[in-house]
Amino acid sequence: MRELKLLQREQLMTVVEILKVGPLSTFQDLGRVGCQHQGVRVCGVMDAFASRAANRLVGNADDGAVIEYTLVGDSLRFNEPATLAITGADVECRLDGQRISTWQTFEVEAGSTLTVGGMAWGVRAYLAIAGGWSVPITLGSASTDLVAGFGGLDGRVVKKGDSLLVNGRGIPEAPAIKKLPANRYREVYQRNQEVIPLRVLLGPDSEHFHSRFVAALEQLQFQVSTDSNRQGITLDCKNYEGPIHSALGPDIISSFTTFGTIQIPRHGRPTVLMADRQSTGGFARFAKVIDADLPVLAQCRPGQTVCLVPVSLAEARAARLYQDAMVDSV
Repeated sequence: MRELKLLQREQLMTVVEILKVGPLSTFQDLGRVGCQHQGVRVCGVMDAFASRAANRLVGNADDGAVIEYTLVGDSLRFNEPATLAITGADVECRLDGQRISTWQTFEVEAGSTLTVGGMAWGVRAYLAIAGGWSVPITLGSASTDLVAGFGGLDGRVVKKGDSLLVNGRGIPEAPAIKKLPANRYREVYQRNQEVIPLRVLLGPDSEHFHSRFVAALEQLQFQVSTDSNRQGITLDCKNYEGPIHSALGPDIISSFTTFGTIQIPRHGRPTVLMADRQSTGGFARFAKVIDADLPVLAQCRPGQTVCLVPVSLAEARAARLYQDAMVDSV
């Protein structure tokens, strides 16, 4: 047993010291699946496209733990060489004061300092390291559940003075320098659109919504509200004053929710349930944002205008496969 513990310790190294932290930096992966029936939140990354791409760039599995930054990142000092990638929002990154590019791999030497600054576009950025961050696995996931207080670093945000472990020693043999071209990820986030179209699957509680609201949906625009967070993104309707709910009202018997479920409570403001959503809910579910467009919504800032575009299940599946193929191209 003692020899096993020594071997495990040799396979890890303390490579990163946190010098300065942003407002919300947490360890996340693709989520704590399989526990919702016990009331456990899935959590995980808000932008799975960006986190998967970051892991692919450094040769990790898609579900490897990453550091998710919100609006502003951290400053990190490396005690050993490492290979990294940063994806997601347009974030200012400097290595020992020199500007570096995102959406591609880069190497750091021992003693180097990486500063992940503010974001000119988007909300969330992701830092992956070759070999993978060594984070305790709780209920099958390294994701941080800030509400329940477990996962990641003891269920809390990354703090100044934290020392982070990485699996393996030194720079791995692979990968070579790789990148995802800007035109590809800009396509995913629909960066050229002033009004972002979010494709949705209607249902399953359609009888709870007024026919006038459903008929007007294609002409409606919504703004991302300032009270949005990792649990849910609230949308304020800009140009509709008619009834939203039918005579059945907004309440249902508490039922399942999923990433992208759109609930509309009595106040009439659609709420898109996100990574830290509750496992069940008692408000009528109007629709679900398709998986391929959840990364887009995760990067929308308060005030961003969006519209909801109903699509078929076949279209939703095709969009997901297309995005998967883009990740596979990394």
